[in-house]
Amino acid sequence: LNTDSPLTVEVMATGADTRLSAIERLVEQATQEKPWQVALADKVARYFVGAVLVVCMAVFAFWWWYQPERALWVALSVLVVTCPCALGLAMPTALAAASTNLRQRGFLVAKGHVLETLTRITRVIFDKTGTLTKGRFVLDEVQLCDSLSRDRALSIGAALEANANHPVAKAFEPWAGNHKASDVRQFTAKGVEGRVDGKLYRLGNSDFAAEITPRQAPPAAPDNTNLWLLLAGEGGPMAWFSVVDEVRPGAKSLVQHLTRDGLAVELLSGDRSGAVAELANTLGIEHYRAGATPEDKLARLRECQSAGDRVLMMGDGINDVPVLSAADVSVTVGSASDLAQTKADSVLLNDDLNTLADALRLARRTRRVIAQNLGFSLCYNLLALPLAAAGLIVPWVAALGMAGSSLVVVLNAMRLSRGIG
Repeated sequence: LNTDSPLTVEVMATGADTRLSAIERLVEQATQEKPWQVALADKVARYFVGAVLVVCMAVFAFWWWYQPERALWVALSVLVVTCPCALGLAMPTALAAASTNLRQRGFLVAKGHVLETLTRITRVIFDKTGTLTKGRFVLDEVQLCDSLSRDRALSIGAALEANANHPVAKAFEPWAGNHKASDVRQFTAKGVEGRVDGKLYRLGNSDFAAEITPRQAPPAAPDNTNLWLLLAGEGGPMAWFSVVDEVRPGAKSLVQHLTRDGLAVELLSGDRSGAVAELANTLGIEHYRAGATPEDKLARLRECQSAGDRVLMMGDGINDVPVLSAADVSVTVGSASDLAQTKADSVLLNDDLNTLADALRLARRTRRVIAQNLGFSLCYNLLALPLAAAGLIVPWVAALGMAGSSLVVVLNAMRLSRGIG
């Protein structure tokens, strides 16, 4: 992250090396990783095929003794009518249809177990900045300390932040262009210094800004809820600017949805400001913690899992990577760090957090459709097998039955590609 100066960027990746291609590879990876339901279905199908072969030989032996001229055709009917195509398609088609639906809605399933695990989670843990919020600051309030006008103070702040790349600088963009700053210097984690109309100013945290007038003690911020920046000149403090991080669309409704579904929700943030408590109260999150280090987050996750919780973790930063990797299912956002996206099980590609609620609903619907497909497949085979063994189904009817059962399963699964549930 460059915060001190403009950059000249050279494009080094195109085609297969681009981020879009990386997302496509995640999709391919997800299709290659078999969820436990698919692996179980494959195992059941193998045993089923073995059982069918044994039954088929027994049927052939009986009919060879009873009516030798019909033995081959009856055995063939048994083989065809009990082909485990429908059983083998019951889960993969449902999971593929659901994953495609979610991808179109902006939720990328990157690991094969996501849809199955989403149906079993009991707790959701959120990071704050860049996850529940956009990580994009806007100006909330201005408090003047002397006779300087509000527009003048904002113009000076915008001039100082004109070439800065950090998120806070974006809050001053609407007032840019009225003045031009010179001799601008960036001080990491402190603020910016520069000259506007020949006068020296500082904008940043109170300790840093107050250093420009060493005869005065740093003033206290108006409150500890928001992030406050102090604009100071050589004559002393001039104005306080409160900047707030925009909440992502759907954040509050998502928390309400999770709570209604009986899931525990909590907020773990590395932010040490009072904004964590403010956001938790705004969204209705009862349990929250500010100033949490990556180790703290991981320890909390392990504690919840030890208590029997299935945990969904949603974060975006490099400091969230350990807890994303350890969670039962993890979600990150499209603007997250590359490392976070690589380690997460799924990626939210749009800004609307309600998409996660859609994913939870569709996961539950997918489980129901899979149960329907498996139930139909097993009932079909249990009904068709004795009829074929009794010689009541000729091979061409058996072929139609086998194809028809597979078609029913596929059509039922394709319902997941439309709507949510």
